[in-house]
Amino acid sequence: MHSKIKNSNLVFRKLKISDYYQFQKLFLMCFSKKVSFDFYKWRYFSSGISCCYGVFKSSKLIANVGLVEIKLNNKKKEKIFSRHSSMVLEKYRGIGIFSDLLKKVKKKISTKVRLIAMWPNKKNFASFGISKKNIIKKKYYLYKNSTNLSQSKEIQNLNINKLIEFKKFIINTDNLFYKNFLYFKKRYLYYRKNDYFINQFEFKKFTSFFILKRNIDNNGKNFVILEHFGAKEIYLNHLSYLIKNQNKLVFLSKKRINKSNCKLVDSINFHIGIIKNLNLKNKNIVNTREIYLGDTDIFITS
Repeated sequence: MHSKIKNSNLVFRKLKISDYYQFQKLFLMCFSKKVSFDFYKWRYFSSGISCCYGVFKSSKLIANVGLVEIKLNNKKKEKIFSRHSSMVLEKYRGIGIFSDLLKKVKKKISTKVRLIAMWPNKKNFASFGISKKNIIKKKYYLYKNSTNLSQSKEIQNLNINKLIEFKKFIINTDNLFYKNFLYFKKRYLYYRKNDYFINQFEFKKFTSFFILKRNIDNNGKNFVILEHFGAKEIYLNHLSYLIKNQNKLVFLSKKRINKSNCKLVDSINFHIGIIKNLNLKNKNIVNTREIYLGDTDIFITS
């Protein structure tokens, strides 16, 4: 049954903070995971334009898309949206309701932004009705290492509060998204900051930093590289050091890796949808800049 038949009984609207319990129920039914009120409030109500849009049937939330405000790393530092928490109740999938929601949302946001970042998974490639020619697609690879623990060194990590002391190093110019100290502060110090820590590495006159997260999955504890700042000149030296010495390290790669101590865990799709008026120069920025696992919600504890 097509969604147009059902739409007379549906309400499409922006979620309010009081809709948390409906959001929580839908999240649990779609992902088999609980989501806290603190996460809901932090992710979608802590900035001026971050938000969720949903579809309600008889006051029950049956579909949702979250939009997180972020800035593009160009001269204007223009605001764009990153799409998260895309979910539809199982009985309403495949009948066009989610596509209709995205089209309505695109119409609302097209006056505010020109671009939208998307992280499609294997089950959801819906793209706000944006034509394929206006979507820039990139694929990344997620790896986990294994080390010889008898030969590895003890890794010294720093408390995430050290970010304040290291703020002068947060000057990266190669990120796709604009990340100053305020970005890092909001991302890593405002919500569950005890999940994160900093690894510092020095070589010659350069200093490099990774932000890591302690993560628990079905195979136990591992360590996820979420972010880099500091000297890009020694980024690969720093990464190689961690791969050699930190067991069960999860990291993102632009290319496939052929090393016996690195196992391919998954692939990650990243799309940039062009809503309007994007010139060739800006397209090149999208293709040449870096993204990190911290840009996604994959490893956020909700």
